[in-house]
Amino acid sequence: MTSEESQNKLLARRFLEEVASTGDVDRLPEFLAPDFVVPHSNISGIEGFRDHVLEFHRCYPDLAVTVEGQVAEGDMVVTWWTLRGTHLGEFGGVPPTRKQITLRGVNVQKIRDGRIVEHSGGSNSLEALLELGVVRWAGGGGGATTTAQPGDAPNGVVEE
Repeated sequence: MTSEESQNKLLARRFLEEVASTGDVDRLPEFLAPDFVVPHSNISGIEGFRDHVLEFHRCYPDLAVTVEGQVAEGDMVVTWWTLRGTHLGEFGGVPPTRKQITLRGVNVQKIRDGRIVEHSGGSNSLEALLELGVVRWAGGGGGATTTAQPGDAPNGVVEE
């Protein structure tokens, strides 16, 4: 691993530990480039991401992100992480449930000149929604939102 790749991994880790976990959005300019983008969303620029971080902290004020591992190649860093928090604020129209969630995800970040310029990734949002009781598997009681079960055939059709 090159020195630049090591520095990029450290930047991505520090971003999660020092900004995402703490909500210290005043430090975003240390980590994000002015032309920062999240291509799969409408988030762009430092202010756009600031709002995103604050929204999570309003919903999960005790949230903590743990970095589970990282790999880097050139200007790209992949970080897998676990977020834990208590749902104490409205999020996406869902009123507070006071339930604990665990959200696991992966960040893929492009870094240029010591700042993150592009962010993408994904998380297991369905698992968190299940933990909050917002959605339920069929048979889970009280108005299931789906009849699918893990391992079911697509559309419930089994070919013989």
